[in-house]
Amino acid sequence: MQVANTAETSLESFLKTRTVVEGAYEISLARGFRHDETDYDRQYGVDKLDLELLREEAGHLLDICRRNGFQPGMSVLEIGAGTGRISIGLAMQEDVGHLLVTDPSPAFCRIVQQKMEGLQARAGRVDFGVLAAEDMGALPAGSVSIILLRSVLHHITDVDGFLRDCARALAPGGMLVCEEPYYEGYVMMGFLGQFIEDALAGSGYLCTAEERERIGYFVATMQFYARRDVDKSKEEDKHLFRPDELMESGRGMGLELTHYPNRRITDSEEAYRHSLGGYFQRFFADYVRYCMNWPPEFSEKVVTATKKYFEFFGPLETNGNTTPSCFGTFIFVKR
Repeated sequence: MQVANTAETSLESFLKTRTVVEGAYEISLARGFRHDETDYDRQYGVDKLDLELLREEAGHLLDICRRNGFQPGMSVLEIGAGTGRISIGLAMQEDVGHLLVTDPSPAFCRIVQQKMEGLQARAGRVDFGVLAAEDMGALPAGSVSIILLRSVLHHITDVDGFLRDCARALAPGGMLVCEEPYYEGYVMMGFLGQFIEDALAGSGYLCTAEERERIGYFVATMQFYARRDVDKSKEEDKHLFRPDELMESGRGMGLELTHYPNRRITDSEEAYRHSLGGYFQRFFADYVRYCMNWPPEFSEKVVTATKKYFEFFGPLETNGNTTPSCFGTFIFVKR
């Protein structure tokens, strides 16, 4: 991988003070993922490396950033890079200045490095670091233009503290870009989950005791995600987000929030518009297929039997409406 040299910045000066282990700067103490990192791509069905697709997706990400002030040469810090689906595409974007790819898991950092071997990087500079989101306060003030997280913010216990650290690390006009779950969509999934067994029975299928237990766990999981009155500090998934709450939090830190419901950070404008109809039904189907680890045959029975419930949303999904919001992109801009 060829990476061009750039002028030294305060972030680069900071990195020079850190130890490098297996090609990654040690900013935080290493912390492994709860599951086998090498099996992550297979579990989520993204184990085929399509460089052209990743380049296009990263281009769509920069497009939405441009709408909020992105300029060529801005530095990008990715937190929780995982296996690098965003990182690789960003490394292929010539508009990106310094790209710092981080994750608290050294194993994930190594996976991304291996995927990038031989890649003709177009970003100004690409570095790797072991960094936990909770240690954002260690970065120099005003040293980063873009902080990027995909499905990471809901793992952080102290969201307000993290936002405050990001506001400090961002340069004026910089942005924090997150793709995260919305409160309302998950609550609605849990509510509908209570009728899965009845829907299956109506289609002529009687659940086994084990399947009823699976359904009960799904409903309880959605409820747990939504609750605000229990300690989730030791859990992997801690939060579902309401835009109004994030707007209020960000405003007090000099961060102005724009959000895009049911839009992933890698969606093109055309793909986003095309995806609006039936979004909630597809999200629900994908969740039971890939996130609940149900046997494929049972997942398909559930998806088929519950289709009738989603007909309610059809007439509401007009003129760009997406109902309800399950996931989306949040962009905080430092003013």
